[in-house]
Amino acid sequence: MISENGALVEFYQGSVQNKSKSASAGRPIFEDRVFVRIQTPGDTRTVIDRIATDQDRQRFARALSIFERGIQITAEGTPLEEWPQITRSQVNELKHVGVLSVEVLAEVSDANIQRLGPGYTQLRLRARQYLEASADDAQATAAAREREALEERVRLLEEENAVLRDRAEAQPKDENEKTSETARRGRPRKAEQP
Repeated sequence: MISENGALVEFYQGSVQNKSKSASAGRPIFEDRVFVRIQTPGDTRTVIDRIATDQDRQRFARALSIFERGIQITAEGTPLEEWPQITRSQVNELKHVGVLSVEVLAEVSDANIQRLGPGYTQLRLRARQYLEASADDAQATAAAREREALEERVRLLEEENAVLRDRAEAQPKDENEKTSETARRGRPRKAEQP
């Protein structure tokens, strides 16, 4: 299941019996259909599992695209098992209610977090703080990378400038010599006409 538009969503292939074809054939006839499973994060009592409607396809376009491309769905974000601020039993309890990542935990509603029991409100707060700190770290890392790139560019430009300066210092000496030689000889005379 992936998190999209405030819900955990999964499209999958299923089959339903076509009653009219079954009656005329005298045996069960089934047809493949696309189903959708929708769950509110943190609440196992509100799982919707049905044939996907056009509204489901529009509302959960990203999840539908993943299903249609045949991509194996894995938990998005930081898996709860990899988060050091949570116990193993809390991981198992949250998995039972469809919460598989720190990002989904941070989005669990107040009503659903209270149903989970004592300590989960604080755990959700820590998840939110963790994500905010991670975002700040990401920005700081991006800024540091940008600064390093600019420093490298400045270094390269300084090297190029030094090479050009060396060439320029060597070139005017030759130019000055030619100018002074011309000045000593004077102006070239016009060719006399016969």
